[in-house]
Amino acid sequence: MARTQRHAHSEGSENPAANPVPSGWLKTSRSRLRFELAGLAFACRHGFAPEDYAHHLWSRGAAAWMGKENPDAAEYLRKEAGACREFYPEVAMSLIKARPGMAELVFTRGCLGGWGDDQWALARSLGLNKKRICAYCQESFRVWTKQLGLASHIGPSTDGHCHLLVVIDGDSLAPPGADCNK
Repeated sequence: MARTQRHAHSEGSENPAANPVPSGWLKTSRSRLRFELAGLAFACRHGFAPEDYAHHLWSRGAAAWMGKENPDAAEYLRKEAGACREFYPEVAMSLIKARPGMAELVFTRGCLGGWGDDQWALARSLGLNKKRICAYCQESFRVWTKQLGLASHIGPSTDGHCHLLVVIDGDSLAPPGADCNK
């Protein structure tokens, strides 16, 4: 039987014993992050902005992944949260708002750019900083959700956590309110 570690990765769960994650999957998760960030670092070293790399990776395929072209914001964010939990089992998140046309998720431990005791260690080892990671993440969600008729904003809020807000494209989108450069 595979060894497991316990991490909070289910919606609303802050209890680390809530969900066992196979140790091999934790290694795979870190390898996937390393692969994605290494690609970003390579692009940046060759004169491309983080937004260029995000556009290259995420500007097609959203409707096929979602299974429809125009999901509701809450429907999309629930599916996105499930994918994040699968690929980033050490990151804790909760859907904090979900109503027709608008949904918001908060990352309560770690984010899609890193996690653990030294969240930005991998990024630093590849020559990246938080500003570049945040720019890549913001543009990734922007181009991905636009394909679905949605608009998104992701970034740190005044509560110190990263929030992902999704609305029907064209609706008012107020950013969480903090600066990613901090």
